[in-house]
Amino acid sequence: MLIHSFAYLRLILVILLTENSSIIFGRQVFLKGDIILGGLFPVHEAGFNGSECGVLKAAQGVQRLQAMLYALDLVNNDETILPGILLGAQILDTCSVDSYALEQTLVFIKTIMSQAEEIYCSDGSKPIYQHHPVAAVIGAASSQVSVMVASMLQLFKVPQISYSSTGTELSEKPRFAYFSRVVPPDNFQATAMAHVVSALGWTYVHAIAITGAYGERGIDSFRAAAAELGICIDGDVHKINRRWTDSQFKELFFKMKYTKKARGVVIFVDEDQLRRMLSSLDDIRHEDSTFDNYFWWIASDSWGIKQSVITGYEAMTSGAVTISPDLKVVPDFDRYFKNLWPSNTFLREYWELINCTDEHNNFGECFDKHGITFKQEAYVPFVIDAVNVVARALHQYIQTTCSSLNFHNCNISKTDFDGARLQSYYRNVSIEPGVPPHIDANGDGIGNYNIYQLNDMGYYQNVGKWTAGKKLNLNVRRIRKGLKRWDGSLPLSVCSTDCPRGHYRAYQDQNCCWTCIPCDVCFQCPLGYAPNDDLVACKLIPPTTLEYNSPWVVLPAICSTLGIVATLFVFAVFIRYSSTPVIMASGRELCYFMLAGILLCYLATFILVSKPNIAICAASRILIGLSMSTIYAAILTKTNLLARIFLMQSVGRLDCIVPSAQIAICCGIVSIQLIGSLVWLIIDPPGTAILFPSRKETVLTCKARASHLLISLLYNMLLIIACTLYAFKTRKIPENFNETRLIGFTMYSTSILWLSFG
Repeated sequence: MLIHSFAYLRLILVILLTENSSIIFGRQVFLKGDIILGGLFPVHEAGFNGSECGVLKAAQGVQRLQAMLYALDLVNNDETILPGILLGAQILDTCSVDSYALEQTLVFIKTIMSQAEEIYCSDGSKPIYQHHPVAAVIGAASSQVSVMVASMLQLFKVPQISYSSTGTELSEKPRFAYFSRVVPPDNFQATAMAHVVSALGWTYVHAIAITGAYGERGIDSFRAAAAELGICIDGDVHKINRRWTDSQFKELFFKMKYTKKARGVVIFVDEDQLRRMLSSLDDIRHEDSTFDNYFWWIASDSWGIKQSVITGYEAMTSGAVTISPDLKVVPDFDRYFKNLWPSNTFLREYWELINCTDEHNNFGECFDKHGITFKQEAYVPFVIDAVNVVARALHQYIQTTCSSLNFHNCNISKTDFDGARLQSYYRNVSIEPGVPPHIDANGDGIGNYNIYQLNDMGYYQNVGKWTAGKKLNLNVRRIRKGLKRWDGSLPLSVCSTDCPRGHYRAYQDQNCCWTCIPCDVCFQCPLGYAPNDDLVACKLIPPTTLEYNSPWVVLPAICSTLGIVATLFVFAVFIRYSSTPVIMASGRELCYFMLAGILLCYLATFILVSKPNIAICAASRILIGLSMSTIYAAILTKTNLLARIFLMQSVGRLDCIVPSAQIAICCGIVSIQLIGSLVWLIIDPPGTAILFPSRKETVLTCKARASHLLISLLYNMLLIIACTLYAFKTRKIPENFNETRLIGFTMYSTSILWLSFG
C-alpha cells in the first residue's frame, strides 16, 4: 500500500512540474559538471510579515555555501578522486523555512523527473533538459528543514547528507532511510548537557525548546538523561515557536524568574530565535536590574561557538556554557574566502551588505578597509567533510560498477545513480587513511563534543570534552574563573537545599523538591549502623581492624621478629657445628624439626595481626595448630626415644631409632594435625565476620566456630599430655642424657598455662 502511495505522489509531482513550468524557485548557484550535487543552505533568515526570506546570513549561509564550492574545487583538482570526472553543483537557499525549502527541493525533483517514462513533449518526443539529475544533496542546516526535505527526496531515492542537522528524529530508519549526516544526533549532546549540569552540582533547571524536530526531540533526550542523573526540570519544558513576539518572550522570562529556584537554563533553540530571546531579555534588563546576572545558559550546538549569536549581547551571555561537536578549523578556507570576489548572486548581496566597492579586488581587501575580522563559521569543516564523503562514495560506486573502464568513459556517471547503493558507500567511507568512517551504519556522525564557556571578552574557551560511551571531562575550576560577573562562584540552581539536623525530607511532585519537616519520631539504628550527621538516616559503621601502627601490632611484631632472628641464629649454630659431639648427641634432625615449628609460631604472629580476608583466615587456622604440633611432635618423638633406650628391660635391637625414622614419625604426627585442619576448612569454609563490642563499634575478624577451634587445639593438648608423661617417666635417666628434666619443666608449665587460659 505504501509503495502505491509513493507512486501516486510521484505521478502528481510529474503533473505539477510539467504543467506549471512558471514556478519560481528562487535564486541559486549552478556549477556545471558531469555529476551534479545538490546543496541546501540557509543563506537568508526567515522573513516576517508575509515575506519568506529575511536578511542575509553571512556566516551560517554564505560561508557554508562557499565551503561546498571550495570542497568541490579540491575534489576536482585531486587526481586520486573521480579522475576525468567533474563534480558540479546546484545550490539553493532555504531561507531557514521548512515549507520554502520544500519548494526549493522541487528544483532537484524536476531534474530527476526528466528521466521518468511518464513525461513526453506535445509532439510525443522525450524532453531534453539542460542539467543532469542530482546524485546526492548536501544539506539542509536545521533539523526541521531536513525532515521536510528528506521526506521528499526519499520518494525518489536521492541520498541526502547534512552538515548540521542534529535532530534525533532523523535517526529513525526506515522513515528517513536516505538521510545521513556528518554530525552526531542530539541524543548524544543532550546526554552530554545532562552530564555538564550534574557536574556543576545543579539538580533543578529551566528548559526551553523550539517547536519542531530539533528542539522537541533534543529536549526530550535531555529530560531522559537528566532523570537518570537525578536532575529535574522546573514545571514543564517551555516551548517557543518562530512566530513568538517580543512580549511573549518577556512574559516567559518573568515566569521563569518567578520560581526563584532554577537559575540554570538549558536551551535547544535555533540561532535566529536565540537572538530574538536575547534581545527580549536585554530589553527587560534595562527596565529591571534584578534580571542582571540572573540566568546562566547551558546551550546546545545551535549556539555552539558562534559569534553571530552573541554579537551585541556579550555582557549578558558571559559565562554561558555551550556544546559543540568536535570542531576543527580549515585554514586554507580563510584564504580562499578572502580571495573571492562577487562571482554569484549571494556573494554579490554580501558584497553590497558590507559596503564593498569596485576598488576592492576581493573580500580580503574589503575586510581590511572596513576593519572587518573574518572568523570561520563553526560548521564550515562539516560542509567540507560532507562533500568529501559523497565524492569518495561516488568514486567507490563508479569504480565498482565500471571496473574495466576508466572513470571518464563510465556512462553511469552521466545518468543517474542507485541511491540505496550509493549511500551504502558513504556510510562506510573514511576521508583520511587510518581514520574511522565519519558516518556510522545508521547514518549518524560520531558522537564527540567539546564544551565551551563564553568569557567576559566575548570569546569561547574550551573547558571540557564529552565522548559517547565515555565519561565527561570537565574543568569546573576553569569555569569558576570565567564567572567574573558571579564573583567566581557557581550560581545555585536547586529546588530544595539540604534539611537542617533533626528534620526529614517530605518530597513533592519531583524527587528534586522537598519540604523540611521536624522529626517527631526517632528509631534505633540496627547493629552496625549509626545516625548520620543530620540525624535523618542510619549510616554503616566502617568495621575496624588492627592498624599496623597500633601498639597491639607493633609489640608482638617486634617480639616475633626478635624470636625469628634468634631461631635463625640457633639454626646457623647447629648447621655450623653439626658434626660436633654435642650437636650430634642432642639429635640434630629432631632439633631442626623443632626449630622449624618454633619459626612457624613466630611467623603466625604476622598472619594473626593482618587485616582479615579469606586467605588470611585460612592461613591462621592452619598455622595455629600446625606450628605447635610441629614442636610437640619433635619433643614427643625425642622423649619416646629416650624412654625406650633407658627404660626398656630387653637387650634386643630397638626399632625406629635412626634419624630418618624419627623424622618420619614426626611427619606422621604432624600430618594428623594438617589433615584435621584441611577437613575443618572444608566443613566450615574460611571467611570474615563482624563483631559488635558496642553499638558504636564494629570489628572485622575471621569467622570460626569455637567448637572447631577447640577440636584443632585438642590434638595439641594430647601431644602435650603425652610429652609430659614421657618427661616424667624419664626424669631419673643418667645425668649426661637428663634433658628430660628441662622438657618436663617445660611441659608442666605449658599444661598449667593451657589449663589457666582454657
